[in-house]
Amino acid sequence: MENTLIINRLKLAQDYTELLDREGYHLVDMNMVEPFYIEDKEHHPSTIIFERNEQLMSIRSDWTRSLLNYNENFYLSQRFFGYFGPVVRGYETFYQAGVELYGPGEDEVLKSIDMHLSFFKTKTADTYSAVVVNNDKLIDLYMEKYGLDASIKELIYEKNISEIRKVLGGDHPLTVLMTAKVSDQIDIINDEFQESEALDFINHLRSHLADYNMKFILDLSFRSPQSYYNGFYFQVFLNHDYPLLSGGEYNSSAFGIAVNLSNGGLL
Repeated sequence: MENTLIINRLKLAQDYTELLDREGYHLVDMNMVEPFYIEDKEHHPSTIIFERNEQLMSIRSDWTRSLLNYNENFYLSQRFFGYFGPVVRGYETFYQAGVELYGPGEDEVLKSIDMHLSFFKTKTADTYSAVVVNNDKLIDLYMEKYGLDASIKELIYEKNISEIRKVLGGDHPLTVLMTAKVSDQIDIINDEFQESEALDFINHLRSHLADYNMKFILDLSFRSPQSYYNGFYFQVFLNHDYPLLSGGEYNSSAFGIAVNLSNGGLL
């Protein structure tokens, strides 16, 4: 069993990195020991930190932060990066794969998501069941339009429908939204905010992924899988409870996609 796992991992790593190479991504394979930055600890509190030669160092716990630090320190000319390799969290080693896009346009983001879905469709007998998306700016639109208190955000994330109804009333548009089926939320939000840049991208993605025949769910209660995402984010699910792909916007002008290789992933 262990031999099969190792062989499958190496084969997948080769196929995936060859795909990225063909698509023009710059492949990276960095040292797992890195200089320590306080913002990394904020995003990943389980990061292991130690001192070497009077310099604080850390063991890589997330490829996105490592690549962002690397790119900012060396002012690289490339915009698209790809990786496949280990990270350490909570004294356990995990393998991650994915891409980071710096300054991408909408078409480039859509193309990268589609590239991943097309590739991994050939690597599993399972079918994609759903893509779940959100953008915290959509909650802000409700907050601004109806002058809502910031505490409403946490009630939304907690799916505390009874408290939302108690605070806002049963007829409030946000209460109506949160008590509707999740699959209907996107149409309700589209009716509410027809001129929204955040919704434009989500609607374009919805059309772009129509051929995959999976549920497209816009869920305002869906929390960002990474604390540094600050715009649109998403997860794609196979026929089980764990996402295969996770990704989103961060740092104002960057977009990342990570592949889950364990806990319901491909290995």
